[in-house]
Amino acid sequence: MSDQTINPPDFDDVLKESRNTLLSNINCVQIGKISKVNDNQTCEIEIQVKRRVKGKEIASYPLLVDCPYFVLSGGGAYIDMPVAPDDYCIILFNDRNFSEWWSTGNVKEPEDKRKHALSDGIAIVGINPETSFLERDGSIVTIFGTSGKDGGKDSFAARTDDEVKSTSSEDSAFWAFFSAFFGVITGPPIPEPGNGSPSALQTALNAAISAAGGTPSDLTGKITGGSEEIKIG
Repeated sequence: MSDQTINPPDFDDVLKESRNTLLSNINCVQIGKISKVNDNQTCEIEIQVKRRVKGKEIASYPLLVDCPYFVLSGGGAYIDMPVAPDDYCIILFNDRNFSEWWSTGNVKEPEDKRKHALSDGIAIVGINPETSFLERDGSIVTIFGTSGKDGGKDSFAARTDDEVKSTSSEDSAFWAFFSAFFGVITGPPIPEPGNGSPSALQTALNAAISAAGGTPSDLTGKITGGSEEIKIG
């Protein structure tokens, strides 16, 4: 029987395997898809990337339940987005167990020593794959409702004190009345019993119109309301 030389494992290979094993058990950032939205600002999420377990075996991550989702807010104000099933999201896994803070809102020590656990994820909704990317203008801030870019009322935002202009082509009914009204005022003299012709009222109105620069071709005013689905320029 010949002697056989047994080579010890390469130290770099041992370190590499240990590093891979360690990293495979740490949860940092994942892409998820919402399957259910709850009333308490949490949701159920399916992680979209599978993991390798026990050598070459591939398995799905468990469903994340009661995962809080991020809402842009500050000073008591917030933007309420209609988060819905099939929305994609980024899931960030906290360094420590944050369930005590989540349930009470108070600063407390963690219930246990778990780190980067699947139970401690927070979802940021809004990421999309290349197959369903969102179209963008790139030069202005744009807000679309649930009907989307093509089905919404795609118009610029109306803000208080913005200038507005009315023309006969845009508001024919108003301008038909307006023209008829001024036609009476500036038309043939209207006799006034006891005071001759034209009447004192008609004369006064004509003087006021003349002092104002004559019959206007358009009117300006101020916006007092806005649209439901708008672009903000």
